[in-house]
Amino acid sequence: MYREVKRRIRAPGARGRLALLALLLAALPAPAQANEASAGVLLRRARYAIVEGRQADAASALREARAKEPHTRRGLEAALLLADLEFSRGNGAAADEALAAAERDFADGEAGAQVLLARGWLALARQDASSATRHFGLVASRSSQRFANELATLGLAWARLTLHAAPSDVPSELRPLVTRGSDPALRVAAGLTLARAHRARGEHKLELRWLRALRRLVRGSTFSDDVELAIGLAQLDAGAPAAARKTFERLAKTAPATSAREGAAALTLLDLRLPPQTFVARVSRLYAERSEKGAGILPFLMGTLDRPAAADAAAALGLADAAIAARKGA
Repeated sequence: MYREVKRRIRAPGARGRLALLALLLAALPAPAQANEASAGVLLRRARYAIVEGRQADAASALREARAKEPHTRRGLEAALLLADLEFSRGNGAAADEALAAAERDFADGEAGAQVLLARGWLALARQDASSATRHFGLVASRSSQRFANELATLGLAWARLTLHAAPSDVPSELRPLVTRGSDPALRVAAGLTLARAHRARGEHKLELRWLRALRRLVRGSTFSDDVELAIGLAQLDAGAPAAARKTFERLAKTAPATSAREGAAALTLLDLRLPPQTFVARVSRLYAERSEKGAGILPFLMGTLDRPAAADAAAALGLADAAIAARKGA
């Protein structure tokens, strides 16, 4: 009896083993393609391609990463990088399309606020102030973070300035940002914008008042010399070249020879004298065309507004001397 049972339960033969193995393999899920890259790998490929100047390859990798993970952090990063890349390739419409698709995937929350901010800055760079106003205006409904809302406030003010060809009302919403902004770069950007708005209206005393208040607020920071330069330029525009010359002389002796972020995209001395609308468009375009595609708006503002003021002061002295000479010759 024992032998009979043992005979019945013994292992199957070779043919049976093969059939059993086939059943087991059929039940397993099909493995992923060996050459199918993850979203993280695709993002790394895109960054390498950007550094090497292979923009078409970078764009292709970013689109594939977005398709793989449209609702994740990596998908958001791919969308933001793709928009920057498309704009730098001269395709502003494709850049906005990439962000519009991301906005549908991130309809609310902090990720949605990031997309709206990016669409707002892109619209400013494309000189589409109406769209910028709409995007920045929605940020508060998506985010409770102070910094995100401060960026939206700055963007809304810049959009207002760009929207009007003639000097308009001063963007008063920037005043709290100048005095209580969470970062010195935001305070400087808001203060310079307010000053330019007053200058466009011929209100030079108010321009200087805000710049001097800003100087006190950023004293000891890397922006101190930049604000001092702005004060000298304001004195020059106000018809006080002798006072401007003293400011530039003082600045040339005390300011560092380079900015804190040497090599970053920077405004020129001529840019600092542009009217508000043109200045906003210039800064927004510098942001859209920045070489560090992964950098956000705050590092950009720090690198752009923190300038080699000592070299500028030497050039500005020539402007003051020319104005003084013209006044003497009049």
